Amino acid sequence: MLTAILCVLGLIAGAAHGEIEAFFGALAGLTAGLWVSARTAARERAVQAHLRELDDKTRWLYEALKARPVAAPGPEATSAVPDEAETPVSTEAAPAVAPAVVEPAAVSTQAAPLDALHAEGTRPATRPQPPATDAAERDDLIRPLATLWSRLMGSNPLARIGVIVLFFGVASALRLAAQAGWLPPELRLAAAVATGVAMIVLGLRMPGEGPRRMFALAIQGGGFALLYLAVYFALARYGFIGPAPAFLLFAALGVACAVCAARQASQVLALLGLSGAFVAPMLASSGQGQYIVLFSYYLLLDAFIIALSWRRAWRALIFAGFLFTFAVGTGWGLRSYVADDYLAVQGFLIAFFVLFTATHVAQTVLRAPGASGWQSGSLLFGPPLAAGVLQAALVQPYEYGAAISAALAGLYYLGLAGLLRSRAPDETLTFRAHAGIGAALLTLAVPLAFDLQMTAAIYAVEGAAALWYGCARASRLTLWAGATLQVAAGFWLAASLDTLTVAWPLLNGRTLGCLLLAGAALSSVRVLRQTGAGADWLPKALTLWLAGWWLFGGLADIDDFVPHDLQPAIALLFGVASAAFSEQQGRARDFITARALAALTLPILWAGSLLAWDQHAHLLYGAMALALPLAWATHLWVLRRQDEDGAALLNTARHVATAWTLLLSVGIEAGSWLADWLPGQDLWGWLAWIAVWLTAGRALQSALSADGEKADVWPWAAAPEAYARTVLWPVAGLLLLTVVALQFGHDGGSALPYLPLASALDLASVAALLWLARSRLLPRTLVGAAGLLWVSALAARGVHHLAGVAWSATAMFQSTLLQATLSLTWALTALALMMYATRRGVRTLWFAGFALLAAVGAKMLMIDLAGAGTVEWTGSLLGIGALILIASYVAPVPPGTLPDGEDTR
Repeated sequence: MLTAILCVLGLIAGAAHGEIEAFFGALAGLTAGLWVSARTAARERAVQAHLRELDDKTRWLYEALKARPVAAPGPEATSAVPDEAETPVSTEAAPAVAPAVVEPAAVSTQAAPLDALHAEGTRPATRPQPPATDAAERDDLIRPLATLWSRLMGSNPLARIGVIVLFFGVASALRLAAQAGWLPPELRLAAAVATGVAMIVLGLRMPGEGPRRMFALAIQGGGFALLYLAVYFALARYGFIGPAPAFLLFAALGVACAVCAARQASQVLALLGLSGAFVAPMLASSGQGQYIVLFSYYLLLDAFIIALSWRRAWRALIFAGFLFTFAVGTGWGLRSYVADDYLAVQGFLIAFFVLFTATHVAQTVLRAPGASGWQSGSLLFGPPLAAGVLQAALVQPYEYGAAISAALAGLYYLGLAGLLRSRAPDETLTFRAHAGIGAALLTLAVPLAFDLQMTAAIYAVEGAAALWYGCARASRLTLWAGATLQVAAGFWLAASLDTLTVAWPLLNGRTLGCLLLAGAALSSVRVLRQTGAGADWLPKALTLWLAGWWLFGGLADIDDFVPHDLQPAIALLFGVASAAFSEQQGRARDFITARALAALTLPILWAGSLLAWDQHAHLLYGAMALALPLAWATHLWVLRRQDEDGAALLNTARHVATAWTLLLSVGIEAGSWLADWLPGQDLWGWLAWIAVWLTAGRALQSALSADGEKADVWPWAAAPEAYARTVLWPVAGLLLLTVVALQFGHDGGSALPYLPLASALDLASVAALLWLARSRLLPRTLVGAAGLLWVSALAARGVHHLAGVAWSATAMFQSTLLQATLSLTWALTALALMMYATRRGVRTLWFAGFALLAAVGAKMLMIDLAGAGTVEWTGSLLGIGALILIASYVAPVPPGTLPDGEDTR
């Protein structure tokens, strides 16, 4: 049922912003509910498993004690089972009366303790079996899914879903009928009332257990929800009844629902009925903002829940009332609150706050049967937190409103703690919780009343002192109070940042406050690591806390006082210097969290580079020409030290990211400078990328294929497989893609005159294709196809620049000169392949050349024939014929080879 409640709450929260947000809010609530339900079921299953294990061990102990013989100690009783390794005793020496041999009790190896299994005279009932690791792993994977499925499908889920859908359907029908004027209002409400009453009567008269019981309870809850809906429509939408009769009807419905739920011992019925009652005002709302009626109605519903919880520990029902009340109140405040509503809204907020805080104490003091339902952290800390947020929004116009509210709330909680101390002294945990909340609220009143700046700094220092005292006196409460005080001081300082005056670098309230917070956290981290007190994660969390304040204070001063052009360089140096100090301290003190912070040098490099690029469209400009190399040196220094120490800080991923960051930085910077030096010549930027990919690929392949001492060179030796798989192969692919893209997209024009085969584009393409062919990183077919594309593009660029044919697909296709040139070029390429294949004896390559030659013939028949009779067509025929004759002479088919090496001829 909690799943449905959270789903409805998500729907309500999202509906305040729009229909799409309502859908996603409901989806988020459903997901949260399913997750909570699965976790609860897992805890219950673990408890049941422990109980079964304890029961098995108790049963084993009982059986073992009952089977033990009662006999005087003697030699006969020392061993119930003779040792098979001893020499058999002669039958002639056997005594006349043999002592009774007691069969040792069979012991379950699953239930028995370890020492009992090896006790004298004990034999295992079954031979120990090796643990079923695979089965256990499968159970661990399947069990959460099975639990989730049982939560969804257990106890007749269709009944719950159907009731919820029916409730929203009736509400929608009433609303549409009111808007469209269908049927008299009296008839509409009568139909809703009749449906609700019929559902309640049917549910009460339906016997049965299991799914039938769930169906009966579900339709009863839906019936009560529909009656609430009908009464609320009659009051707030149509005005058929006044507030007094309406609230009498609400009270009667609440009492009836509570009585039915109590008699049938069903929390589900109470949840369905009262949850529908909470949702009814949203469905019946006319937009007139009758908040007095709304909050009075909710106060009455919460009173019903309190009455039910007095004897029933129905925590889910209490939690649902709390969530619905404050969620709806927050939504109304965001949409409809105005200053004139202050007094009434303040009164309702205080009433709700007292209702959900004093009831817990009253039930604890009076030993009410349902007091255990309130023993939840959400119900203890949720009301002051939710009420505090709403109260802060209400008293925002008043200068000391927040401070007075915190002080009064603190005194109120201390009063509740005093009542618990005097009337329920055994409830120490509840007492400490209320006393702690009261002290925290009183402490919070101080900074709310005075300047936040110095208060935050003093509280940070006091928190560090309290944490040290708690570690020295082994007082966990004092320790955690000190840590919490430091966190609160940080939030207070953050809240006061917009009010601080920052006049001098370093010597200002913001920077000094950040330094005090970071210093207090650093002192606390050292104390915690020296004494070993507190949780293991606390020093790590405080380390992150101090790093955040240190970086924020430094970067904020850089932003305020450093000239704009120097900010990226100074910020980058500040960041990497902080990382270097963190690495040095982390290695010296064996603190992995500090070293993990030092591993953030690469993100710092990214941030600094992006800032420099945003300002100057360059990475190495001005002071960055000095700062960026220093930052790179620091990053590589940190990475190498952590590699040498074997620190498991995603080192392999950092190596890969470092390589790609360096490649992209070099390519971007080279392209930017070329664009400045040769404006309007975009080819050189692309050629810079080819140079980067080609140089990186050749260097990386050479380093990874080295043997001996060269193979142990850092950084390649740190992650050779990762460099090959995630850097070298992708670089080869990017190089091929860049070459192919340039053949399609660029005519080869640059600041230099174009000469076929001697242009910058052709030279770069040939170099790239030759290395790709020799490296064998990519399929040869793919590289060969790219080579043929380059040959074709070479012919097209030559015709464009030398013959004046326009660089467009249409003009090129229609040019008979280009078609003839392509035919001759392809034929020459085929001849070269066939000659090379004949010399090397590679039949596959020879047939590839022959296929290209066949493609030339097909092209001449299908495309070139359109230009028959022209000089170009005649020239191509003569040239191709001559080339075929030459090929038949100089490039015959290479001989095949049998498996044993015999020649096939």
